[in-house]
Amino acid sequence: MTRSPIGRINNPGAEPLARARGLWRTGSAVGALLLAALGPVVHAADLDDGGADVSAVVVNGKRSASAAQQVEAIGATSVLSADQIQRNPDQNVVDALARLPGVSVSPTDNMGSPSQGNHHGVDAAGRGEGSFVSLRGLNGAYNVNLLNGVNAAQGMPYSRQIELSLLPPVGLDRIVVSKTSTADMDGDAIGGTIDFRTPTGLDFKEPMTRIYVQAGLAQLPLRYGLKGGSGLAQAELARRFGADNRFGIYATAYYGRRNFASTMQDYQAGQWEHAISEGEQGSNPAGFDKSDNLLLTSLNAQFTRGQQKRYGAIASLDWEGEQTMLYARGSFARSTIDQEIFQKSIQADGYSAGVQRPDGLYQNAEDDGEYHYWFETSPEVSELDSFQLGGQSKFGKLTVDYNAFYSWGENSAPDHAEITYQTDADHDLNGPFTVTYRDRYPIPQLTPAQLARLNDSSLFLVGEDSGEFTRSHSEQRKAGGKVDFHYDFDRDVLRDVAFGAKYVESRRETTSRDYSGLNPYPAGSTLADSPLIDRTLGQTVKGVYPYALPIGDGAALTDLMARLSKTQTLSADDFNKNTMSGTEKVSSVYVLANLKLGGVEVQPGLRYEHTDIHDTFWNQVTNPDDSAGASAFASNQTKYDFVLPSVHANYRPDAETVVRASIWRSYVRPAFFQLAGGRRTTLNADGSIDITEGNPNLKAISAVNYDVSYEHAAPEGTQFMVGLFLKDMSDYLYDRGTNYRAQTVAQTGVSSISRPENGGAARVYGLEMSARRQFAELPGWWGGLGVSGNLTLQRSKVDLKDPDTDSDMPMQGSPDLLYNASLFYERDGVSAALSYRYGGPTLVSYRFGDYGGVDLNEWQRSTRTLDASVAYQFRSGLKLTLSASNLLNDYGYYRTVGRDSGTIPQLVSSGRNAFLSAAYSF
Repeated sequence: MTRSPIGRINNPGAEPLARARGLWRTGSAVGALLLAALGPVVHAADLDDGGADVSAVVVNGKRSASAAQQVEAIGATSVLSADQIQRNPDQNVVDALARLPGVSVSPTDNMGSPSQGNHHGVDAAGRGEGSFVSLRGLNGAYNVNLLNGVNAAQGMPYSRQIELSLLPPVGLDRIVVSKTSTADMDGDAIGGTIDFRTPTGLDFKEPMTRIYVQAGLAQLPLRYGLKGGSGLAQAELARRFGADNRFGIYATAYYGRRNFASTMQDYQAGQWEHAISEGEQGSNPAGFDKSDNLLLTSLNAQFTRGQQKRYGAIASLDWEGEQTMLYARGSFARSTIDQEIFQKSIQADGYSAGVQRPDGLYQNAEDDGEYHYWFETSPEVSELDSFQLGGQSKFGKLTVDYNAFYSWGENSAPDHAEITYQTDADHDLNGPFTVTYRDRYPIPQLTPAQLARLNDSSLFLVGEDSGEFTRSHSEQRKAGGKVDFHYDFDRDVLRDVAFGAKYVESRRETTSRDYSGLNPYPAGSTLADSPLIDRTLGQTVKGVYPYALPIGDGAALTDLMARLSKTQTLSADDFNKNTMSGTEKVSSVYVLANLKLGGVEVQPGLRYEHTDIHDTFWNQVTNPDDSAGASAFASNQTKYDFVLPSVHANYRPDAETVVRASIWRSYVRPAFFQLAGGRRTTLNADGSIDITEGNPNLKAISAVNYDVSYEHAAPEGTQFMVGLFLKDMSDYLYDRGTNYRAQTVAQTGVSSISRPENGGAARVYGLEMSARRQFAELPGWWGGLGVSGNLTLQRSKVDLKDPDTDSDMPMQGSPDLLYNASLFYERDGVSAALSYRYGGPTLVSYRFGDYGGVDLNEWQRSTRTLDASVAYQFRSGLKLTLSASNLLNDYGYYRTVGRDSGTIPQLVSSGRNAFLSAAYSF
């Protein structure tokens, strides 16, 4: 048994690391270009399949190798090879991962109010791609993400998730999804571990140079006369050199640009109510189903456009001696998004005209509505870098793996700006606000005169104090080291023993500063005269909302608001209230053994992890007269200790088949924001104190996991897998945004403390199946036909232990049903596929109080997409691929209040996409 070298090193300090990161970026790009210039024209690359590392599930880009390595793995594992990734019309690795069993994806992180709005709410869905990955019904905060075995830094400001959409579907050798954890793996992975592996120079027998280019068109922006093109270019090479070709070098660099646009219908807090209530706009009456008793009180028709740039580099240098192997590997990936959102809305929520019924209840309605226009930018900068040094040395039966690493991640909204316009009272709706529904869209019933006013930009006046500028930054730095010892006993029962230690230290920093109440134009200035506007769309959503929508220059809006923000001086509270920082130190040791008990392989293991977290945040104090008090930075500390036993057993009747059974313990630490959310202290006139704060006493979620599976992979390409899993969790943590649970505290001088609290027990269990069959035995070209697919059935239940909502509800982010189905053809250089993907409804946000509970939780409704691709591999080394996504033009995102009600919807449509790519190896 051999182990792949993965590990960490202590953080030598922020400044040197920042300089090293900058040098690495430059060196990677320059190195890739120099190596490309030096590479001679040679034969097509031939991947070296020898010496595969079972624990790392090495596949080297070949489908048959992927299947074989899945069977050889200790635990339940899915492998996605480079060939599988690039043959589908996926714009990033997230969409590619959605084709695996047990994997679901979302365009938003599903967190609460801190990350909605301009950072990660419906606006993110308008970018038209998946961004976050869930495994077996557990979102990305429950997963460990690795880059070549290195812990990836988590740059999100409010979550432990990583926005993986910044990684394009190029430059990878394979993606390994481990759904069970052994003792030598990180213990904070209840969902699983995702490892993004890149090639090395030693993977190739012959010199390899490859150029890849892709061009694409997006249908929806073209329909509106906007830019809809996209492009991606990549160059990569691999060489062996030195005595006996013991050195190997690999390098790649890529650059891509994508234009996108989407139409949207949005709802916001306070823009819906109970249709029938106790008292006007009151609570839901007894006996009325909440989800059937909803009334939409506003309409927000939106259009978004933008551009994403992605670029990066990967490089590795390896040396393989007789008894020692050494390597240096690094990666750099950056994504920048410039996005603009434009909205025409009718906001009637402030014009209640409820009528009392004979039974005393009220039939709610709105008798007027305000016309609003809103223009905002939603920029994003995300980056993920890694660098590692390590090796492996053998001393007879003892093998030692050692590794040191550094990783840096950023996820920021650097320059958000917005401005609003609205009509005066004489030019509002001036009539009842009523809607009907068509194709899931709410359609306001407007007279020609009402529509004419809504479409007249000269009637929209700039809002007083409506300008806003926000600058947000979030980053994490990680560094660490690891050493693993493996001793081969080669006895009948005890085959080998492994033990090791690991240390990881990370520092997270997040800031957000908002400058509001800005006035860029004199009172009375109209939308028609705005210098920001450069054109008007005839319809906000074609065929649905015939509302003329002015669109303009987001960069000009940002520059304008940035200049105005410099004239505003923030108070200490406003400057610091969203500033947090913290360090997290994780130390771990483990031991495991590999036993052979007859025909069964058994791997018992034990891991111990200690976590020490120190956080600093702003304590905002408000006096009884609402003046600022003695605010200052404060800090807290949290420690976690976990003993994590595991047992994995495998029975292999032949080399192509494995039956597995596993049980292991794992955990997940609370999010940074939940532990250290900024404290707000209010001094009341009666001398009591109200406190809202993060909770350093939160317990980590712990889980006992069970997994059984059967897997078979025949050499001719037939594959089959079926598995069952169960995760029993305690101290479940759920998201309430910034609306923490308030509780009365028996403490002198304190009347209430609002803070996050653990829930109770949670459980998720399910069935996974996958199969692939190529009918190679059929005569002639028919032998290229095949079918493949996978199915995931999941159920979940959780007790939130929250008096403001119901008990025994589904878990956030856990769809009941996922499946993929594909009809494919592979023969004589031709490959083609028609693929269908379905993701079932998913609970994304719990709601509380009278406007919450099991009937009014927010759900992301089912999504589906039909994709197609066809490719031809020429003997010259050229490969051409034509592909298309979302052929049926389904909604990309559909979210509602209530699982089965469509009364309060968010809808995003991004249209179809088509791509033509060419790859040339020489």
